[in-house]
Amino acid sequence: MAGAKAFGIGTLDDALGDLKITEITSLHPPSPATSAAMAEAVQMAGTYRIRYAGKTNAETAVKRLSSVAGVVYAEPNVYRETCIVPNDPDYPSQWGLNHINCPAAWDRTTGSPNIVVAVIDTGIDLDHPELAGLLVPGRDLVDLGTNPTPPPGWHFEGDFDNADADPQDEVGHGSHVAGTIACSSNNGVGVAGVTWNCRLMPVRVLARLVRNSDGRVSGTGSAADIAAGIRWAVDNGARVLNLSLGGSVDTQVERDAIAYAIAQGAVVCAAMGNGFDDGDNDPSYPAAYPDVIAVGAIDQSDHQAFFSQTGPHIDVVAPGVGIRSTVWDDGYDTYQGTSMATPHVAGVAALVLSCNPQLSAAQVGDIVRQTARPLRDNPADPVPNDVYGFGCVDAAAAVNRACPRPQPSVPITACPSFVRCPPSVVVRCPSQQIVCQPSLIQCPPTRPIWTCRSIITMCRSQQITCLSLPVRCRSLVDDCPSQITICPSETVICPSQTPVTCPQPSNLIRCPSGFLCGIDQPGQPPGFGKGMASDQGGGCGCGSQGEDWSAYDPYSMWNGE
Repeated sequence: MAGAKAFGIGTLDDALGDLKITEITSLHPPSPATSAAMAEAVQMAGTYRIRYAGKTNAETAVKRLSSVAGVVYAEPNVYRETCIVPNDPDYPSQWGLNHINCPAAWDRTTGSPNIVVAVIDTGIDLDHPELAGLLVPGRDLVDLGTNPTPPPGWHFEGDFDNADADPQDEVGHGSHVAGTIACSSNNGVGVAGVTWNCRLMPVRVLARLVRNSDGRVSGTGSAADIAAGIRWAVDNGARVLNLSLGGSVDTQVERDAIAYAIAQGAVVCAAMGNGFDDGDNDPSYPAAYPDVIAVGAIDQSDHQAFFSQTGPHIDVVAPGVGIRSTVWDDGYDTYQGTSMATPHVAGVAALVLSCNPQLSAAQVGDIVRQTARPLRDNPADPVPNDVYGFGCVDAAAAVNRACPRPQPSVPITACPSFVRCPPSVVVRCPSQQIVCQPSLIQCPPTRPIWTCRSIITMCRSQQITCLSLPVRCRSLVDDCPSQITICPSETVICPSQTPVTCPQPSNLIRCPSGFLCGIDQPGQPPGFGKGMASDQGGGCGCGSQGEDWSAYDPYSMWNGE
């Protein structure tokens, strides 16, 4: 009723009066119990919002109302906030960030300044307003000599001789890659990055190469310079390396540098390569080296980009068509290529390390692969496959796997007035190994009523071992099931003491009791299953000889209950 200030229930109205209630509002419409499915709606119909004018704080008010008989629960009405969406004007055109689920990941972390990502590329535009504030000292390691020989029809320009401390981008490629990994985001200017606070290390290993016929600009560098750049980046604190470059020839100098980086705990992400220039699909290095996260490209429809190379070494894919980001000379532009897909993955790796910096490179790689959204061209194709690997990288899923939200255990001590079987142990699962062991319960012969303890265990999920309850019962109690294990979706029936694997978040597993009446049980005291027939007329239980059960209590906290 509009303007209601009381329920007409004496004890509850007394508590409301103490709080100086100003308004009671029903949150849900009444729902008739027409089916079992409506039970939840019926319970919700008894939910009310209470506004009060008194000075009692919310926590005290909750305690006062919770103490009233008949109140199922009372809690403070808390505020929620919208998911983070940056206000950068070009963000709506950056489809890739939404496609890999960045907004949900940003609710957990936008990146840590302690995590440094090395952009091993053409350098970075050092004074770009979106990048300059995130840069750490870098290095120019391009050293092609004073008169390098370019490919036919091309010529070198700019700085291509002698290493120095000025990794200024002269191509735009490295700056574009950098802006996808990290840039000053949510600042009302330009574009957003996968991370907003991680640091960028410019490592210049590719020089400016210009085609004579049309002035097309590209970046080219030597395997030796790239290997030197990898070593320099790792030695100077980079946790993630982005290598949006490659070639079809395997070199030992790069292979050694990659192995060194991985041994030092760096996460290495490399582009699968673009095959549209020559039509071949030979492996591209360094993506094909062991333990590198090899990244292919997809379009907005989750299809393989026409240029993206494939192969058994591909790990994941990411958006690589129509990618808008920062470029040389303080600008912005839209590029495509596996070079554009790779920084999405490097950015996700940086987010993962931002929330859990203790992870090893191998762990980060596993998280990126295992949390990817599976993709396949045909329903029968396996995952992983040679086109998409494990699928499209998912920033939110990766961050949540690396930094799971805490799920505390909640002991429940309230019991019904009469229980015909031992209380259940409920286990909610979503990736660890657990063993469900219920508390030892004894029903004294003098009481037909149970003294019980139930426990809810919040856990993660992989293997669950179902154990039957050790129970001492009166003769009138003849049904003794063991426990229920809830692990998200699918139903599995398991006998007691059988390991059960919970696939992903969700299996319902019902474990029947292993308790047998009138028979000695393995691991139980002699006579546990016998004797009741002679002195109590048969049933589920044991004799009244008063065995010392304290010796069999697995929790060593025997209190006589």
